[in-house]
Amino acid sequence: MLTVKQVAERLRISASLVYGWCEDQMLPHYRMGGKGKRGKILIEEAVLDAFLQSRKVEGKPVDVASLGLKHITLR
Repeated sequence: MLTVKQVAERLRISASLVYGWCEDQMLPHYRMGGKGKRGKILIEEAVLDAFLQSRKVEGKPVDVASLGLKHITLR
């Protein structure tokens, strides 16, 4: 189980973004304590991995010839 701070550090993002995901119910989590009260949010590592996979955006193939770039050779 990871805390919000650990998730934020692992992803190199702000803790407020992780809290936002939890508040918007995008990131499944466990809330120890009542909402708005002192407590702790815990996130399973497997759930975090699945969440990250669900956020993955596939890139489109690029036709390099259509970019009009020329190959430069260094000698």
